[in-house]
Amino acid sequence: MTEEDFTFQHLETDDDVEQNLELMREVFGQNSDAENLVKDLIHHHPTMTLKDFFVNKHHGKIVAGLNLIPVKWNIGGVPLKIAEMGCVATLAEYRHKGLQRKLVNEFHRQATEQEYDLCAIEGIPYFYRQFGYEYALPLNERATISLDKIPEYESKLKIRSFTEKDIPEAMRLLLQAQKKFYVHSIRDEQIWKIQQETGMASADKFEGYVLEKDGEMVAYIRIRGKPEGKELILREAPDVDRHTGKAILNFLKDTGKQRGFETLVSHISYYDSLTEQLTALGAVKSVPPYAWQIRVINYAKLFQKMKPLFEKRLATSIYCHLTERLNFNFYRYTVQVAVEDGAITEIHKLDSSEDRTIRVNPQVFTQLLLGHRSREELEMTYPDFIIHPNHKNLVDVLFPKLASHIHSAY
Repeated sequence: MTEEDFTFQHLETDDDVEQNLELMREVFGQNSDAENLVKDLIHHHPTMTLKDFFVNKHHGKIVAGLNLIPVKWNIGGVPLKIAEMGCVATLAEYRHKGLQRKLVNEFHRQATEQEYDLCAIEGIPYFYRQFGYEYALPLNERATISLDKIPEYESKLKIRSFTEKDIPEAMRLLLQAQKKFYVHSIRDEQIWKIQQETGMASADKFEGYVLEKDGEMVAYIRIRGKPEGKELILREAPDVDRHTGKAILNFLKDTGKQRGFETLVSHISYYDSLTEQLTALGAVKSVPPYAWQIRVINYAKLFQKMKPLFEKRLATSIYCHLTERLNFNFYRYTVQVAVEDGAITEIHKLDSSEDRTIRVNPQVFTQLLLGHRSREELEMTYPDFIIHPNHKNLVDVLFPKLASHIHSAY
C-alpha cells in the first residue's frame, strides 16, 4: 500500500455513513457506545453536519475516521467554543501508516478555520501527546462502594421518572451546581431535550429520575446499569443537602439490589456534596482520576477572550494598579500582555522569545490556564516551566488552581 492508495474526505453519502458505522462495529464491537454515539450525532445533534466527520478511504473503503463534536464550555464566566474529537478508529490492518495523523491535521485545520478556542478529547493514554494535547481537566472521577455498605434510609421524598417537562427546573439545578466549577460545560435546552428524547448523554445511555418534596423538584439523577460488572452507575446529580442525599442513596441501593447489582459507581465530581456522603460511608475514590486532553489553538486569541477575567483578578489583588508588559515566553514565540494601571490594553503575538521572565512549555501551560495545576506544582514537575521569582505571585494571581468538572454537553 502506498500513500496514493488512500484518499481523505468528509462523509458525503448514505453509503459513507453506513461504512463509518461499520468501522465503529469492527473496531469497537457490535452495538458499542461508539456506534450508538455516531448514530446519535448524525441523526440528532442540532449543529453537526457530515462535514464534521473525517475519514480516510483505501480504494473506496473507509478504513479510518474521527469526528468533530462542537460543544461549549465556560471558564470563569467566559464562554469558550470547543472542538471535541470523538470516535477515533482505524481498522487493525491499516494502523501505523499515518492515517490518523492526516485526519487529526484536517481536524485541527477545520477547528482553526471555524475559530474554536480549544480542542479536547477524552482519548486513550499518551497517543494524543504527539498532536500537542496535554492532560488538563479532571475526567472520569470515580467513587466506588458496595451497595451493602449503604444504610437503609427513610425518606418521604417522592421519586419518579424524569420527563421533558422537568427540563427547565433541572437546568436551573445544574447551573446552580456548576457555579463552583472554574471550567464547566454549557448544556442548552435543546441539548437537554435531545438527551431526554434519545436517552443518551455523550456515549452513555441513561435513565433519569426526579426527587420531589411537596410537588417541587429538589434534585434529579441520571443512572446506568452495567450488568456485566454488576454495577449501578450514577452519571449525574446536582448538589443536594444531606437529607436529599440520603433519599438518593436509598433509591440507588434499592434499584441496584432489585437488578442484581453489587456495587455503586459514582461518576459525579469529587467536589459534589453527594460524593462527600459516599466517602463518609466508605466509598473509594480513584485518585488521581483520568483527565481531558486539551490543545490550545491560539494562545493570543484565547488570552484576548479571557481578558475580562484577567482584569478582574488584577483588580482584586495587590496588582490592581499594575503597569507592565508581561511577556509569556512559549520558547518559539511570545504572547505579550500590555497592562496599564491594572487594565489590559493590548495582547499580541511576538515572533521573538528573548524575555525569560516567564518561560513556559506551551503544552504544559494548558494545565495552568485551566486551573488544573498550580504554578508551583508545574515548576516542581517540569524543568522547562520557569518563572522569575519577582513574577511568581503575579502568575499565581492570574492563574489560580481551581476545581472544574465537565458534564455531558451532547
